[in-house]
Amino acid sequence: MIRVYPRKKLDYSFANILSALTMTIVPRLDKSKIINEIENLWPMENVIAGLSVRTIFDSLLTIKNFEKGSEVIMTGITIPDMVKIVESHGLKIIPIDVDMETLQLKKEALDKAISKKTVMIVVAHLFGSRMEMAPVYEALDKRSDVLIIEDCAQAYNGINGYTKQSKTDISMFSFGSIKSITALGGAIGFTMDKELKKEINNKISKYPKIKNAEFRKKVLKYFALKILSNPFIYGFFILICRLLKIDYDKAIISTVRMVQDNSLLEAIRKEPATSQLRYLLYRLTSMKENHISQRKEVGDYVKNLLKNCDIHGSANPTHSYWLFPIRSSRRENLVKLLRNSGFDATFTSTQLIPINEPDEDDNALVECEKYMSETVYLPVYETMSKKSIDKLARVVNDNS
Repeated sequence: MIRVYPRKKLDYSFANILSALTMTIVPRLDKSKIINEIENLWPMENVIAGLSVRTIFDSLLTIKNFEKGSEVIMTGITIPDMVKIVESHGLKIIPIDVDMETLQLKKEALDKAISKKTVMIVVAHLFGSRMEMAPVYEALDKRSDVLIIEDCAQAYNGINGYTKQSKTDISMFSFGSIKSITALGGAIGFTMDKELKKEINNKISKYPKIKNAEFRKKVLKYFALKILSNPFIYGFFILICRLLKIDYDKAIISTVRMVQDNSLLEAIRKEPATSQLRYLLYRLTSMKENHISQRKEVGDYVKNLLKNCDIHGSANPTHSYWLFPIRSSRRENLVKLLRNSGFDATFTSTQLIPINEPDEDDNALVECEKYMSETVYLPVYETMSKKSIDKLARVVNDNS
């Protein structure tokens, strides 16, 4: 039986998932008390809890109700759902390029993107790193009317870690199924505006509430996926899929994706189950101090092993390697070689894409387009043995 390391470590233990299952069964759950405990984790912040980053973001746009045709500046790499949400509110997206070595917005592109129609900028912190917000604040120094949003879906690093920078209106963190310390869903927002917090919470509270039984079903699915993530079982799963001529790549993607159909707004405009909020609280408070640092140590080790290889964010000191993306001009071949060597590398499983620009102009996404068209995601995480990590690096180095 072949051993294959999955493309992404599911960031929860069997003890975690059994705790979640218990929480869906216990009948006495006080939603207001749970939310109050979550808010008290950050006593200096105005905290919002919701189903997902998409939910909080859509609620914000609904409340603001910007004039149709207004412009929203966005980091050139994001997920399609964020694009769909902006466009569903009748707003125009102005994407700006990113320096893929530092994972910072290009200042000159940002300056050119700002116009009289600009109402918001959404800065996505990518791959487990963070961008410097000072250039954004500087560019918008005389535009206090423009909302500054930090999409930190991939950047959570603990209760005592990063929340947002000083002049940001709202930041949003995800605890979705493949995120760090996942709660199998849920999101936290931080805002400087108490009134905005109240408005978003009121909006979310009016959405249909997900039942505990529905969350229990999700918990059971991820219990099964945790079993599947064992390298030996995962290798056997891939072997069976190949024998049955099943595209296991597509099967995995569809299983972990939050929205399975075209009803995006219907799917995100919901209030999380009380048991899910309780599980989110549990995950937030039980995270160990070295949880992220262990992954960062392994990521830095692999970065130093790889030779003549473009690593996204290699010059960003905050990179925590939620994903480990590299650039390869022969990515199909490299992925095939890595999979044959026991590493389920991929270039399809993430939803991150460069924003499609219908019009060519000065804000062309040169680096975003170039890098993302050649991106390969390596399975790099702290539970892999040193021997396996060294082997992975050799395969990449020999075929870069």
